[in-house]
Amino acid sequence: MSGWKASAFASPQPTSAEEGAIRPPGREWTCGAKRRTGMNQNKPLRLVMHVGPHKTATTYLQANFHHNAEPLLQRGWLYPAIGERVGIAHHDLSDRPDQFLRRDGSAYRDFLMVMQRADREGLNVLLSSEGFRRWRKPHFQAISALIGDRSLHVVYTLRDPLDTFYSFWAQKAGMGSAPSLPKWMERPLRNPSRTAYLNPLREISPVLSLPGVDYKVLLYDEIRKRQLDIYSYFLQIALDIHDLQPTQQPTNQRLPIELTEFIRLLSKESGFPTGKSNSRKALHIGQAMHYLFSPEEKARIVATMASSGAPARRSLTVPRQSDEFRTIEKRLLAVLRERMHPRPDSDSIFAPGTATFAYYDDEELRKVPAVQELLQSALRRTRTTYPPLAALNMGKRLLVTWRSLRKRVRF
Repeated sequence: MSGWKASAFASPQPTSAEEGAIRPPGREWTCGAKRRTGMNQNKPLRLVMHVGPHKTATTYLQANFHHNAEPLLQRGWLYPAIGERVGIAHHDLSDRPDQFLRRDGSAYRDFLMVMQRADREGLNVLLSSEGFRRWRKPHFQAISALIGDRSLHVVYTLRDPLDTFYSFWAQKAGMGSAPSLPKWMERPLRNPSRTAYLNPLREISPVLSLPGVDYKVLLYDEIRKRQLDIYSYFLQIALDIHDLQPTQQPTNQRLPIELTEFIRLLSKESGFPTGKSNSRKALHIGQAMHYLFSPEEKARIVATMASSGAPARRSLTVPRQSDEFRTIEKRLLAVLRERMHPRPDSDSIFAPGTATFAYYDDEELRKVPAVQELLQSALRRTRTTYPPLAALNMGKRLLVTWRSLRKRVRF
């Protein structure tokens, strides 16, 4: 990618300890923030929650938020390093939304810890996670209740739904945790309006209805078409920062479909563990391939899949002009046009024509001797007892532990 990359909420009253930990920012904290940033003294502090979702340059944005944390701090914005599962640039407190309803648990305590510092230093706060897309109205209400006088802002990046859905499948397949593309798309395509990735209003509408929440929608495809950098654009639109440029390049590029499908097949054959619980203590199979296989070996896999596996290559086509997709597009424009950035100048925000997506047939691949040879070799090197992989998994566990300790020291 070029350049890329309230209505009633019933909650228990906080204890006196909690009140001391997360007081709504009073005049003394607000004034401190104004001295730091030169903002209007009457302007409330803000909490901006960047929703993502997946495959909308989120990793690129998070990398630059994290690596530019100090310049952001100098401009009055705290981007906290509290992630453990994926990385400190990603806020995996989004994994446990119900803790904010109960006001208890590690994610809730992390949030309090961040807000304590923000209150002490008079800082606005920026949080970013694709996981926020799964939050429901009560979860955002809980956050709104916790932040007191701060204003709550939500930023959602909207991309052509079909491209998003395919890219997300490719990402999941490259991590070993997706079915074949036809199976992945079969049920959602029967009724696109009921699938959040194909009909983003399903996850946007509940938050839109919350009173007092500023909701912005960044148009991913339009930003790319105008050759804007999405990180700089996000800072301008969401944080009112106009003088920072990205320092990190895109790192989460899509793998060749041949390597993606080989990893998916390898995962199925090996029963390699996947999921969030595994991600705290071990690599997923795509990461194992990345670290254990040389560039030359991966190039050989791609070449073999493309040549010997060519009979197993397939394509799936979906017409973008269908009534279902155009209805979704019209509803998005009707509901969100005034919140969209850049503002669309037509009644079309999705790509025209037919979407065509490549994939490979599992059963046909298994019949190809050259592919089977590569598969058997890879199976031996991706056993969880294979010493280099076992060492990497131990390193992952140590890294997660270090991240947990590091954030306690930092805050």
